[in-house]
Amino acid sequence: MTISIFTTDANLIVRSWDDWLASVTGLSAEKVCGVSLANLVPDLETRGILAYFQRVLKNGRVETLSGAVYPYLFQCPTVKPSLHFEFMQQRVTIAPLQENSNSRDWSNFPILSAIGVVVTVEDVTAQLDLQKDLSFELDNSDELVRLRAAQALATAQVLEPEPMLVKALGDSSWRVRRAAVDSLAQQTGGTIATSLLRSLREEHRNPGVLNAVLQVLKQSKVDIVPALIDCLNSEDVDLRIYAALALGEQNNPARRDLRGNLDRRAIPALIRALEDTDANVRYHAIDALGNLNATLAVEPLMEIAESGDFFLAFPALDALTRIGDGTVTPRMLPLLENELLCVAVVGAIGQLGDASVVPALARLLNNTGTPVAEIAAAIGSLYDRYERLYREGNYIAALAASYVDTAGVQNLVDAVQWAKPNELRALVLLLGQTPGNTDRNVESVMVQLLGHPTVRYLVMEALVRYGKRITDLLIEQLKAEVCQVREAAVAVLGRIGDPLAVPALTQLLTTDPELTITTAGALAQIGDRRAYDTLLGLMGHPSSGVRQAVVAALNSLGHPDMLTRTIDLLQDKDPHVRESAVKIAGYFAFNECVTLLLERCRDSEEDVRRAAIELIPYLENAPVLPTLIWALENDTPKVRATAARALGQMESPIAYPYLLNALMDGDAWVRYYATRALGTHAYPEAMDTLAQLAFSDPATQVRIAAVEALGRVGGPRAVSILAPLAEDSSSTDDLVRSALMALGEIGHPNSLPPLLSALRSSDLQRRIYSARALGKRGGTGVEAALYSLVAVDSGLFDETSGTTIFKPVPEVNANEAIVSSSCGELGILPSHEPTVSQVHVVQAAIEALAQLSTPEAIAALLELTSTHQVNKVCIAALTNLGEEHIVAIGRGLKHPHTKVRAAAIDVLMRLKHPHASEFLIAALDDKDSSVRLAAINALEHLGNRNAQQKIAVLAHTDPDPTVRRAAQKSQITSV
Repeated sequence: MTISIFTTDANLIVRSWDDWLASVTGLSAEKVCGVSLANLVPDLETRGILAYFQRVLKNGRVETLSGAVYPYLFQCPTVKPSLHFEFMQQRVTIAPLQENSNSRDWSNFPILSAIGVVVTVEDVTAQLDLQKDLSFELDNSDELVRLRAAQALATAQVLEPEPMLVKALGDSSWRVRRAAVDSLAQQTGGTIATSLLRSLREEHRNPGVLNAVLQVLKQSKVDIVPALIDCLNSEDVDLRIYAALALGEQNNPARRDLRGNLDRRAIPALIRALEDTDANVRYHAIDALGNLNATLAVEPLMEIAESGDFFLAFPALDALTRIGDGTVTPRMLPLLENELLCVAVVGAIGQLGDASVVPALARLLNNTGTPVAEIAAAIGSLYDRYERLYREGNYIAALAASYVDTAGVQNLVDAVQWAKPNELRALVLLLGQTPGNTDRNVESVMVQLLGHPTVRYLVMEALVRYGKRITDLLIEQLKAEVCQVREAAVAVLGRIGDPLAVPALTQLLTTDPELTITTAGALAQIGDRRAYDTLLGLMGHPSSGVRQAVVAALNSLGHPDMLTRTIDLLQDKDPHVRESAVKIAGYFAFNECVTLLLERCRDSEEDVRRAAIELIPYLENAPVLPTLIWALENDTPKVRATAARALGQMESPIAYPYLLNALMDGDAWVRYYATRALGTHAYPEAMDTLAQLAFSDPATQVRIAAVEALGRVGGPRAVSILAPLAEDSSSTDDLVRSALMALGEIGHPNSLPPLLSALRSSDLQRRIYSARALGKRGGTGVEAALYSLVAVDSGLFDETSGTTIFKPVPEVNANEAIVSSSCGELGILPSHEPTVSQVHVVQAAIEALAQLSTPEAIAALLELTSTHQVNKVCIAALTNLGEEHIVAIGRGLKHPHTKVRAAAIDVLMRLKHPHASEFLIAALDDKDSSVRLAAINALEHLGNRNAQQKIAVLAHTDPDPTVRRAAQKSQITSV
């Protein structure tokens, strides 16, 4: 495949002409440049080609000449001999050459205007030759020849493989048909729709052809919708059924536009099909509407659900659930009384409803023979949604429990035995909010559920809410065979804090080695001094983890004898005891123990010395510095490292020369902690030494510490040292990360260019690190750079023009941008799903914008919500900014894109602030129905009554039925 490019100005005067064009036309660049295209192609206007150039200049859109009408732009001989063509066959694409105009859009980005065209000319002679050869092979009498031709068409470089493959769907060989299906599914040509529909109309009673066509319709990326809609009007019932079925399959994610929207064109026709005389057509139309998320069909689907036609009511409820329009839930509630539909309605309400449906669902639990597990699961779905969106899951569980009576509680308990995992979780959520009953049946069941790993955490939270009334039941579980059950019981007892549990827990300290640490922690939470002596006896335990837990427990008890015992224990013959005593003395800062702590800095055991050295910086009026310096210069490597770390906690400038000397220590960890200590104090005089360590120390951790220290010292000198490290391709990831993050610590202007450069690196990890650093540092142009990074690494660009939907695109001039546009039109730059690493880059950039939280960063995040790939994460980031940014977020309600305004409403709702409600009330006047709908739902969730009069008007006058239903529902729930 050969592609050549030439450019013209706005008057179609040729400005550039490449070597390939000169070769095939015989016209050199010297002869062509400066000449009008009309002179080079005399029949340019008579063949109708001039109009294409004029449209490109006027509208700024890419145009492609049809090969069937215009086989070439320039009449040239073929490069290689052709059996089928006298002249070279060319595919020609015309794209605008653009530059910035003086106008700007809403977000202050420049609008581009056309200053010429760039034309790509592709030699497709060989492709068309191959296409004709394969067509002949598909007509061959030999099955193997036909099979190979069908398989070859999947990847063959031919222009129109679709008609040939559709013809092969009727082949007598099933192997050829299968190959044709697989090949067609990979095609995107414009003729496939017509060919497939012709086969569907003519061969839908042939099972082989029908099956093949339906598979292709489901898998292919071509536009088949208009022809399928026409089939819904056929007199043939079977064809109408298959058309409805196929239309429902047009929800493939590949068919979504860049904003994540599904193709909606079939919806009106499918709604009309709900009145078809054949029930099977109606059934498949219902299913198709559900697949297409057809909000326009909500009203007729709800009427079918209410009709009593059970054959269609179930798919109607299922379709309504998939559409996700919660405005119809008030009409679903009466259907709960229908025994045949009850389970289906419960499932639908669980997915579509909000807090307003919880009372009806919960009261249903009080009835005999009710589907308890399904109802609990529905409430559990509501819990999960409220927890995910608003962190209010417990509100749903508590609300439901408040409507459950004694009979309902017993129904919940009885359902536990047979519940599936997802149902069991929901049952636990509800039982955990109930007050229990007199025979403690609920409490006993919940305690037993500690044995279920999938719900253990939820059970523990519920048991903590039950409090001291279940202490005895939990103590019984301390004898359970499963260690995890005993451990959970210990943890709950500690959180409840009932002193009645202390004897059993104290005994467990010495009888259950697996739980010693957990038990010590529980006793620390209870704080009962009866455990004091037993805990003291474990200070010399051989496990450092146990000793640490015991020390923490003893610290929490605050026993009055602790000082006296500590003085004795600091002199105990057991080094483990002395080490634990050092930590206790340091925690309480006993003045009476200062001398003994300093003595322990020269203890015969290394671990004791390390513990003492680590704590003495916090002693007041004690000769700490000489002790630390002696340890830094004379002790073992581990103690020297601890001394270096301790010196970092002291403000004395006297420590500097000793830390500087420690940088020459033979142990890497001593150098590491000495370097960190220098960084903590940001000694500028250490710059040269730190630079030497950053470049040449043999230990990576020391180099990283030196880089971090340079970042804390700051200034232009530090930037000149760190920038080469960040750009060095031989540096490890950790070193690059540290260098970039250190540059982010430095506010000097010189630190910004290397960070922006790393943001454009081909190395994805460097992009991530630089994004994080820029989020901390900020600076001129940072928001725009991070914004563009999301665009590039999400692979999000407009497939109709080949250009990114985000602006600006950095480091691209007008010529490069238009060549990229042309390549996109030619399919050279296809849309792609971002890789895992690219997702991390995008996430880092979004987090950085949120960290900056400037008006420009907030505007960028709002703009990004218009794209479904990053919509949710941007909404979450904006929500986390907090109420102080409400005004900046509220500006999103003036954005020209509907999805951005809806996202701004989502964020304002989650902020739950009166000022946010003012913006939401204003959004009720939005020109777009989806925005008004979002505003109504948000105000209903917040329980804001200031807009009730306005919502009442919308309930009767809004032109959109979904908005009217939402407003009516809001009025009902506000009563």
